[in-house]
Formats: sequence, C-alpha cells, structure tokens
Amino acid sequence: MTKKVDLHMHTYYSDGALSPEELLAKAKSVGLSVISITDHDTLDGCINAMSLAPKYGIEIITGCEFSCNDVEREFHVLGYNVDPDNKHLKFHLHNFRNARLVRAKQIHKKLRNMGMMIDFDDILIKADQAPITRPHIAQILLEKGYVETLRQAFDKYIGDSGPAFHPKAVFPVSQAIKLINQANGVAVLAHPANFVDQPTLYKMIQSGLDGIEVIHPMHNQSQREFYRSIAAQYWLLETGGSDFHGNREQDELNFGNFYIPYSIVESIKYHTGQLY
Repeated sequence: MTKKVDLHMHTYYSDGALSPEELLAKAKSVGLSVISITDHDTLDGCINAMSLAPKYGIEIITGCEFSCNDVEREFHVLGYNVDPDNKHLKFHLHNFRNARLVRAKQIHKKLRNMGMMIDFDDILIKADQAPITRPHIAQILLEKGYVETLRQAFDKYIGDSGPAFHPKAVFPVSQAIKLINQANGVAVLAHPANFVDQPTLYKMIQSGLDGIEVIHPMHNQSQREFYRSIAAQYWLLETGGSDFHGNREQDELNFGNFYIPYSIVESIKYHTGQLY
C-alpha cells in the first residue's frame, strides 16, 4: 500500500482551527500515513502531536513554517526534521514570539490613539496559544464593530499602507536557511508561485535552499512542472502538501488530495543524517 504524505498543515498553535489531536484524527480519516505540522514560527503544535501520533498510527516529521521578509516582501520557508531542542532554534522562536507581541502592542496603541477602544487582553485571548498576528487584531476590530469585514480592517487600518501599520523586524530567507540547517533540518521554500519571482528564487537557491514545495493548492499543473524542473536542475528536494488550516474554503476538498510519495520523506531523512 502506498503511503500518502502531507508535509504542510496548521493547527490552532498558529492560524489553523484544529488542535493537534483533532488534526491527527482527521489525517487518519483521509488516509494519510505521514504528516508534518508546520505552524507559523512555532514548534508547539508539532511537539504536542508527536506524543499523540502513535495512537493514530501516523508518522510525524518535525516542521515549522518560518515567516521571512526583506524590506518590501514576505516569504515562507519550511523547516523539516529540525531538532526541537536545538538552542539556536529555540532562541529564535522565543525572540520571534516576543517581537510579535511588541508589534501587536504598537498596532494596538495606534488604534487606541485613533479612537478605537479595544482591550489588548482581548487580542491575547483571541491569539490563545499562537503568536499574535494582524488577523487576530482584525477579528477584534470586527467583533467590536469598528469594521464590517476582516478585509476592511486591513484596507482601512492595519494593512501595509494603513495608519495603524507597524512593520515586522527583518528576517531574510538566508538567515532562515542557516537557522534551519543549524537545527539539523532542511530548508524548503513554501508555495513559491504565491510570493517569489524567478530572480529571487535563484538568489534563494544560491543562499543554500535545500528544497522547493512543488505540490500545493496554489500551484497549477504548469507551475508544478516548472518548479519540478528547477528542483531537478539544482538537486533540490521536491516537497508538497495541502496547507490545511481547517478554516478556509477549499480545506476540506484539499486535505488528503495534495500529497507526495514516501520517498520524499526518505530523502529528507537522508539529508538530515537519519538514513544512510
């Protein structure tokens, strides 16, 4: 029997809707044998799932989706088979959470100065166990009646051109690659068709990228073939998954239908010294 592998999904430890155990149960129900929980900038959901995985007969590959950016653009880099106890990785993730908190406080302050009397504790409650993001703040603005839609919250107040915007600290892709490699993992560019032009992609490859996400709901067949050819040309890993969140329109259709062969898992293990 062929093992179905999905190496891209999220829990409520970042911007997903399900707990790690709920996600494991759902993965089993759609016939997945191997998964990687790749929450944004945290390993907490993945670590939680690892202790529960034997109950569901599912293999877990440690994973995290790192938010990277330069001055103008944001990119996502997936780190696979990283060591959760690596001191460099733990230090970065701790600092990242603190930086998100500081940023959220700055946005909150600007909103208050504009007359929107929202309580910061409400934002913390909304984020729950996840690092605070702008969508959490947008949800509070919607609930308090300051906007009619989440999109309006971004367009009018907290988007990149909005009066309450506060920039993230710069974290370049090259630094993410180095961090992931320090934690004995492989660095894979996530859904490149959504973010990355070709010159930028080649620059990332030169920075030491280990792989590229080929199978993804955002990629059509021609894009898959293009990224597969790039992977072959530069000897990169080809990964993929559903990018399941549990709160998006196509999630139920995608989950279990965007998968890759187990040979990719073996390649990841080989690259990280677990197979010889």
